[in-house]
Amino acid sequence: MTSVLTLLALGLLARGEIYGDLRIGDKYVVDTKLTLTCGTESAEATTDKQGSFRITVKGSGKCKLTAAYDKQTPSVDVVLFDQPARYRFVLELADGKYVLKRV
Repeated sequence: MTSVLTLLALGLLARGEIYGDLRIGDKYVVDTKLTLTCGTESAEATTDKQGSFRITVKGSGKCKLTAAYDKQTPSVDVVLFDQPARYRFVLELADGKYVLKRV
């Protein structure tokens, strides 16, 4: 019984983290708001001068990263683990809409 409660408590305390950068072509995207959503939990960050970011959220597993860029909000699925995960993202313009992709 105690081990079950311990596992449940650890699951509730689980935190996932991603970090990386965002680009359009070969240029870094700066000052762009990113939102990481895992279930009902979400966290935000803004890219820095090098297009880099780091976001930590309570939760793990399959999550969604959304970028607020040029009055659009493209998103992409990501997976969070018990260790920080590095991602590189690129925004591509297709038919007048931005698409957020992993590189």
